[in-house]
Order: sequence, then structure tokens, then C-alpha cells
Amino acid sequence: MTSFPDITFPVVTTGGEAAWQHTSSEHWSRLASDWLLDPSSLTAKLKEQCQQFQVQLLGQREAPLLADEQAWLGPQKSCIVREVILWCDGQPWVFARSVFPFSALAQQQLRLEDLGTKPLGEHLFKQPDLTRSAVEVSSFDPHTKVGQLHQQLGFPSATLWGRRSRFTAAGQHVLVAEVFIGASPLAQEYVND
Repeated sequence: MTSFPDITFPVVTTGGEAAWQHTSSEHWSRLASDWLLDPSSLTAKLKEQCQQFQVQLLGQREAPLLADEQAWLGPQKSCIVREVILWCDGQPWVFARSVFPFSALAQQQLRLEDLGTKPLGEHLFKQPDLTRSAVEVSSFDPHTKVGQLHQQLGFPSATLWGRRSRFTAAGQHVLVAEVFIGASPLAQEYVND
């Protein structure tokens, strides 16, 4: 089992570090397109890439909703924020931030309060009525909170790329942002870019 480093939660505390936008595959290398625009479960894809997959739960609790998240979840002052790092064979590959209203936490079909170190994406993809929005993509410079996390984990300065989309199931919305960090092929493609 991987010994996880201590990371302060929440990692993302302010908005404005990402410029989320819709995109199409012609703007990307094949590698980037395969990771950023794949509509299937990222958890399943990661599990195919490694022998040992682990979720490091950084935290899940009430926190202010960022301005750019309100466009997806509506004008709420606070919500539940869940941040994790997804590890493959002892290396960090993805930082994920999920945001959902209190009503989603209370929804029995979703059972979001019971996740712990289980992957949220895998859980969502098991929902029979799941729908997903179009994917938005953003870069993260080395000076952003996620860029600093990447370096804190022992990796060189890099422009990082992430995606986010809104999942809807049981009448509830869950906004999931996933940034490719650390040893992930996408982060390694942009080292010193």
C-alpha cells in the first residue's frame, strides 16, 4: 500500500485559476484527446493502466461554491466539496475535485456520504439514470494551486490539463473536475512545455 503524503484540504480554495472551455478533438494530440475527451469512466481507464489503483481522500465537507461552479450547480452559497488524488502503482495521476449540493448528499440512491476512499466516478457510472454534460477543458499553470500540488508531490514544473463535466443521476447534479498530474502520461507530455 502507498504511504500517502499529507496534503492540505481543500486544495482549490479560490476560483479564477482555470479557464474552462468546450473543445473538440482536432485541437489536441492523440494522447491528450484520449485522456481529456474520453466519455467513459476515468476510474475504469486508470485501472486498466496499472496493477494497483488507490484513492487518497483529501477531504469531503461543506465549503463555499466557487463562482465558476455556480454556472453548473446554481446560485448556492455552499455545497459539499470532495477532493481526492487517484494513484496508479504508487504514483499520483489525477487530482479530482467534485462538488455537489446537500440534496445530493442526502439522496439515498447516490449514497455519496458513504464513499470514503471508493472512487466517485466508478460509483456514478453504476447509476442507471446517469447522464453527463459536454466536457470542458482547462490548462493549469505551475503557479496555480493544482500546479503547486503537482510540484509538492515531487514532479517538475509543468502545464497541466484537466477536464470537468456535470453528472446527473437521481435528479441530482455532481460537478466533477479531473486534472492530470504527477506520473500521468498527459502531465508528462507537458513537462517544461
